[in-house]
Amino acid sequence: MEGTLGHVLINSLLPKDNQIEGVVNKKTLRKALVSYARDDPEGYAKNVPKLKKIGDSIATYEGFSVGLDDISPEYGARDPIINSTKNALKRAKSDSEINKILIDAQAKLLDTSKKHPGDLATLANSGGRGNAAQLMKTITTPAVIGDYKGKPIPFFVERSYSQGLSPAEAWIAGDESRSQVIKGQLGTADPGELGKIMATMMSGQVISNSDCRTKNGIMLDPGDPSILGRFLAGSNQLVNSRKQSELVKKSGQVKVRSPMTCEEGSGICQKCRGTESTGRVADIGQNVGIKSSQALGEPLTQMALSSKHGVSLVAGGDDDSPEGLKAVRQFLEVPTSFLGRATLSKENGVVSRVEAAPQGGHHVYVGGSSHYIPPTKKVAVNKGDKIEAGDMLSTGVPNPAELVQYKGLGAGRKYLVDSYKKVYEMQGTDMDQRHFETLAKSQLNFVRVNSSVGNFLPGEVVPYNKFIQEAIEDSKDASLASSLGKTLAEPVLHHLPGTRITRSMLADFKSAGLRKVKITEDDIDAEAVMAPASRTPLLNPDWMERLSHRYQKDTLLDAVQYGERSNLHGHTPYTAIAFGKELRKGPRGTY
Repeated sequence: MEGTLGHVLINSLLPKDNQIEGVVNKKTLRKALVSYARDDPEGYAKNVPKLKKIGDSIATYEGFSVGLDDISPEYGARDPIINSTKNALKRAKSDSEINKILIDAQAKLLDTSKKHPGDLATLANSGGRGNAAQLMKTITTPAVIGDYKGKPIPFFVERSYSQGLSPAEAWIAGDESRSQVIKGQLGTADPGELGKIMATMMSGQVISNSDCRTKNGIMLDPGDPSILGRFLAGSNQLVNSRKQSELVKKSGQVKVRSPMTCEEGSGICQKCRGTESTGRVADIGQNVGIKSSQALGEPLTQMALSSKHGVSLVAGGDDDSPEGLKAVRQFLEVPTSFLGRATLSKENGVVSRVEAAPQGGHHVYVGGSSHYIPPTKKVAVNKGDKIEAGDMLSTGVPNPAELVQYKGLGAGRKYLVDSYKKVYEMQGTDMDQRHFETLAKSQLNFVRVNSSVGNFLPGEVVPYNKFIQEAIEDSKDASLASSLGKTLAEPVLHHLPGTRITRSMLADFKSAGLRKVKITEDDIDAEAVMAPASRTPLLNPDWMERLSHRYQKDTLLDAVQYGERSNLHGHTPYTAIAFGKELRKGPRGTY
């Protein structure tokens, strides 16, 4: 066994398949322990206290002490970056050009700070205390100061906090400092509210059956940590660390079960949820929706507090694209004025022309439709490009409510999963992707019926799974080539029945190794509904379950007016608790 003393001590208590290779830090240690817990829960429970005891001993006898050397800048590495930046700034002609130079300089300074030989750098790089951005400000230079909105001020800060700022630098930094104090005072209000909203919206995601028997799933790279704890689609083999090692040796992606593609009528089955962090499958009746909402809510407070530590450090993308807590809120609430909104194509077709608009920005013509792209965004297509409805025509962030209207619920769910995952990762938080998949399924789970289907009347908003079971009566197999433009009749990957098959969907099918799919000639006259997360629980047709959320007066009036009924044995606990009834009484039993 080779490595540092700490590396050797940690690996001595971990099985061979779960040992840490390479650098030991907070991220790699967490990954190893989660893998250990899934593979061997009993061994994990036995050895983790021993690991903690080693940590306690090292912290007691070999603790860090910070001296002047730990906060002294490395002038030889820092000053050349500062000098080249100052020279570049002399040639800059606009604030946007200045900001680009400053952000580039900040990236270089951040990388230099991580290589500082002091103990503070060791603490920050390991994840034990602080982060690289705080380290950079202390020992190198912040380089860029943010205004009260957190956006870069076009002024170059040359000194570190350990050196002391100049009067001009301190004056400019005052705006950021005051905003940080306010953020610190209010840092727990927004995260708490969003956590409650997610919990209410996801409370119906209960483990309701052992297996929905779907052969469908999503495609993941075998090396992706999110594959651990899942069941393989089709064979239902559990992917533990050993199985993952076998899959990595094979080429190509792997289809695994997912909460997002579970075909259980209500709730989620055990196989699609997979094992929990303990390595065990969740019991039938366990509310994994609430569990996932708690896991997603905990990092939100840290996101709010982390925003205190300055500008969008090493910022990228569009200037008005939100990050951190603001981004999470925007994806949950989907406001009409979506910050950083990208322009999406309204129809399928070819880009016929791109021309400058008199007021600034551009007009992009696809088929018979004109699309305006504001000056703050760049055109992302060229003349002659083939475009599908919902494709991005500009840089920016697609509004999920708009994307769902063009591409369907399945594509919307996948987009939400990818977007939430990116936001959390940018804040340094690694999260089990299944939490995002459970959230996406809860957030996008309703359709509005446009014409009578089965027991559903025009205008009704109903759960997707219940609607589609009645909407599709007949289906047939079709080759991929002949299925283009037809209506999908069975779930394939993240794509859901009722979706019109497009060329991009066919590409997904081919990459998954499919040669045919089921299609239907039935008319699926319904549209996806995406409401703000704070109002999504109000789409629930069960009026008593809606009472657990907000707007109780409106709920009661609507229930009386429309003669609504409530299931006392549903999956959400509120009604059963109020009446003292058992949960879920039906053909699948009770719990």
